[in-house]
Amino acid sequence: MKKILILAAAAALALASCAKVETIGNTHEENAVSFGVYAGNSAITKVNNTFGDINLDALKASTDGFGVFAYYTMNTAWASAKTTATPNFMYNQQVKYNGSANVTLYPAKWEYSPLKYWPNGQNSTEYEANATSADMISFFAYAPQIATASLGTVPATNEGIIDLSDNDDVNAPTVTFTVPTAADKQIDLLYSSVTDQTKKALNGKVNFTFHHALAKLNYQVQAVVDAAAPTTTNLTDDHDATLEEGETWIVLESLVVRAAGVKSGTLNLETGNWTMADPAVDSEITYDADAFNFGKDTGSAWSASNTITVTADSKEGFKAEETARDLNSKISPMIIPANIAAGDLEVVANYWVITKDSALDGTYSTIQNVISATNASAINFQKGYKYTIVVRLGLNSVDFDVTAVDNWTDAAGTPVDLPLNS
Repeated sequence: MKKILILAAAAALALASCAKVETIGNTHEENAVSFGVYAGNSAITKVNNTFGDINLDALKASTDGFGVFAYYTMNTAWASAKTTATPNFMYNQQVKYNGSANVTLYPAKWEYSPLKYWPNGQNSTEYEANATSADMISFFAYAPQIATASLGTVPATNEGIIDLSDNDDVNAPTVTFTVPTAADKQIDLLYSSVTDQTKKALNGKVNFTFHHALAKLNYQVQAVVDAAAPTTTNLTDDHDATLEEGETWIVLESLVVRAAGVKSGTLNLETGNWTMADPAVDSEITYDADAFNFGKDTGSAWSASNTITVTADSKEGFKAEETARDLNSKISPMIIPANIAAGDLEVVANYWVITKDSALDGTYSTIQNVISATNASAINFQKGYKYTIVVRLGLNSVDFDVTAVDNWTDAAGTPVDLPLNS
């Protein structure tokens, strides 16, 4: 059985170019601190098609919103003040988007409570009321927000965002994160910072550009029959509704990805840099085919009981043919970015090869395979980048040939007398 693992870098998520979002504020809150969010055009228009993958629309729709830490440093810039500054203006403040507001009287906007107000400042001679305030506030944000009271208790496995820096800690705030084991529990962790902000004009706001703090993994699974490499890739018609006589299905049961030393770490919300847990912990993510739609839930299919049935929740395979068939992952695990040395990333595929053959008792031949491969060279996983792991399931057909037919061999004669004369 051929076992080939290919890892290839894909395009970076586009979050660089900015498009301004709705104007925020009303006449009753003219001095209030208000928030807005910038994102790349693709993040605004792209439909969210993977679990936990946050774009601007998903962030607006989220009931979690984002969390904000804010530091009031008077007239001292953040670079000088941060070694002694604490989040004395906001601490893990939840901000959520209210899109159902009356657009005429109260426009849709990012909301939070209790509302905070800009300092008018400690200005120069005679404290001129119309002078521009020199007082500054620095803001740091992350998403999805988690309530401080929930830290360490939700989820019960203590995965995802498990800790925040304390409200009396100096310097930039941090988020401690553990990569979930189940792929359907993955979190797209975002971060942003805007420092040294002075009082905004009427209806002005603090605008965040969020960045992805993790690296994202996509899977492609290919069946390669009687070849060292596929002859066609990226085919979309990769499912077959019915397993006919003489056809072979490949049913992917699960994928497991293991990466050394990237299970847990702490993210600095100012720099976006990670500090790995000490001692380092290896990450292991289980990617179950049922949960992530490697197959479709229609028609005759290979069920969890390993028999062909017609059920609503049974798994469907894809044909084994003489060209590669891709199964693109619908949900993408996230990992903490790091440089993974050669041999430290392992992918394990558990799959069945099923052929319908009515001559057999049970009418199917079934072979379960569990294969693995590791990266041949180091991979530098970077935050904000998505990577494609191509898992090739190589199948060698059982072929026959006839090399000779034995000749008859003369044996020693044995007389038999009929009738026997006496």
